[in-house]
Amino acid sequence: MVQAGGLRPNDALAFLEEDEIAPTYLGRRWQLARSQVQRVVMEAALDDPEYFAGKVVVEVGCGPLGFPDACPSRISIGIDPLAGRYAEHGLLLPDSPAVYLTASAESIPLLSASAGVVLARNTLDYVDDPGRAVDEFRRILRPDGRLILLFDVGHMPSPAQPNALTVEGVRSALQGLTVIREHSWEEPFGHDGHRVVLVAELPQIATPA
Repeated sequence: MVQAGGLRPNDALAFLEEDEIAPTYLGRRWQLARSQVQRVVMEAALDDPEYFAGKVVVEVGCGPLGFPDACPSRISIGIDPLAGRYAEHGLLLPDSPAVYLTASAESIPLLSASAGVVLARNTLDYVDDPGRAVDEFRRILRPDGRLILLFDVGHMPSPAQPNALTVEGVRSALQGLTVIREHSWEEPFGHDGHRVVLVAELPQIATPA
């Protein structure tokens, strides 16, 4: 659809201060990337439109296009087991400031307490071990950092999305973090169920008086 001159999702322009679809394929891809950032801001109800500025932001399960490329952060990192193959096939945006690492959600090659924001959008549905993935998200998150999780609940497991997630199960995996927002939408990422967002913060370590 993007190569043919459209945008997918087709509501991408609603998140941008733009009225027309870009005339070139590369232009449309950047529109989708920028709209993805604004979509996450809306979904997570971030109170500051400049929330990502100055932070190290990591998206786990990023895919070949979107949030990492346009995220206005100090450092933007995309983690995906297929990142190397995306690069080989020319699927990553040229001149993107993002850094892409080939790795699984259960074994992220980043230092502990190194990320100010960790985003996992439609990721837990696909991983081999959701609990271990959440442990890794927590490990790389710095104190006072924020974890943004979006996932489907109430859907039938499939080869592509093998995990039957529940809000209660994901919440229980977030031990040590404080959930500051929970919201759901009727439409799922997949074919059934519905979409949920949980936003959680890692408490700042108190210093001795």
